[in-house]
Amino acid sequence: MKKLALLAAMALSFSQISAVTTIYVHGFHFSVQKTETAKNCQGATTCTSYWGQQDNSTPVVFVGYDGRFDPTVFNSDRGVPRLLSMLNTYCRRDQGKSCRIVNHSMGGLVSGYTIAKYNRTGTYNIHYVSSLVSAEGGSELANIGSPVLQTLNAITLGLSNYFLNFPDAVRILRTSAARGSYDHNASNGTPFYHIAGNTPFPWYLGFVNWVFPGRHDTVVAMHTTCSYREIKDYSRCGGESITTGALWWKKTTKYYTHSNHHAHPRHSAGGVNVKHLEFPNVSSMVKSSL
Repeated sequence: MKKLALLAAMALSFSQISAVTTIYVHGFHFSVQKTETAKNCQGATTCTSYWGQQDNSTPVVFVGYDGRFDPTVFNSDRGVPRLLSMLNTYCRRDQGKSCRIVNHSMGGLVSGYTIAKYNRTGTYNIHYVSSLVSAEGGSELANIGSPVLQTLNAITLGLSNYFLNFPDAVRILRTSAARGSYDHNASNGTPFYHIAGNTPFPWYLGFVNWVFPGRHDTVVAMHTTCSYREIKDYSRCGGESITTGALWWKKTTKYYTHSNHHAHPRHSAGGVNVKHLEFPNVSSMVKSSL
């Protein structure tokens, strides 16, 4: 009997160690309908108000927060404290638990900030992070300000979305603010795998393409979605050599991503033909496990 009890305890211990929970972290609230996400999705196993698809190959839990505000502020309804709550429940190393994170857009900023600031001692066993068009480096649209975002929302999502208010999310999503909010090289051992979009605006909105340096997904440029150390005209994730000048003034410079940030191996380093807002609805993107 003692032997059977020991074997049962060992099996239970192994199942606890090997169980991996997938944590989904949503992004900025672009539409009126999604402002209820904070109330309905925190700790839930489905979150259809934001994620049209999910990966059920592992236990799934969603982070829900008010995406109209700066997620790094430590209020009860903000992104970072709500992700920390899920990490404490599902990812504690000392409890034999582990997880992976899938994030979208501003969820990339939430994930990167939380891991850099609060996993310095390896408290959480996070296997890896899949970042879908991460906004961890901010957006040039946010640099311009709320009126531009409101106008684009009205054009793409309907007139009612013109009146959606995002009090301070825009401030943290400016490129200087997002890049300066934490040390993006501080992954604390957790690898980040990035998926970028490559979907420029159509001809009748072509003037907006000039807002972004390099390739983009209509909301964020590749310097952000691929986690590059510098803002340049990138066309792929994972590092790129860019040549400037002509003739004998020609110069080629290699640019690098932040430490432990990589192009996702299952998707094109040159970006995929999916618009920024559509990533949560595309199964092959959301189920981007390694």
